[in-house]
Amino acid sequence: MDILVTSSRLSLFDHLDHISARMGFRRMNHTVVPGIYRLGNPGPGSPVFATANYTLSFDALRSNLKGTDSYILVLDTMGVNVWCAAGKGTFGSGELIHRIDSTGLKDIISHRTIILPQLGAPGIEAHKVEEVSGFKLKYGPVCAADIVQYLKLGKTTEEMRRVRFRMTDRLALIPVEFVHALIPLVIVGVVLYFAAGIIPALAAGSV
Repeated sequence: MDILVTSSRLSLFDHLDHISARMGFRRMNHTVVPGIYRLGNPGPGSPVFATANYTLSFDALRSNLKGTDSYILVLDTMGVNVWCAAGKGTFGSGELIHRIDSTGLKDIISHRTIILPQLGAPGIEAHKVEEVSGFKLKYGPVCAADIVQYLKLGKTTEEMRRVRFRMTDRLALIPVEFVHALIPLVIVGVVLYFAAGIIPALAAGSV
């Protein structure tokens, strides 16, 4: 399989896609092609990160790897983020093993280590993956913004392993909640609008 190319720079299209995803529009269409991606100018010894093929997950990872030559192994999670996909099993051992094999990862890198997102741990059986593929798994931080620091330290700190639901994360959920609430209101409004005209007309006709 060919190595795909990506960048740490997010385009205007990427930002518009994020807005669309946050609004809940075309929910299952925010995906990238599963496979192996080259970021920067990586070599055989460069790190390999695994993520989901949901655009927000993929973009969060690559944008926080600015200046880092690396490979990104994208699993087919059917457009679902890492945490939810791990719970559903699409970000799982079977898909990871399949993606390692189908991309020919053994021939691309000299080491046998893949860095997984911390939130993907529930869906992965590390011993099974290592036994079948020969790759050892390491878990990176919960937040993509901590990846560079993680690489410098070579390990995750207690803070990096903590799930933080900050105000910015809460605000990010507002658009989709707003849209979900707005659509029923619009439908009810349209029904009431027509009802307001139809009912008097029917009443007048019956006199």
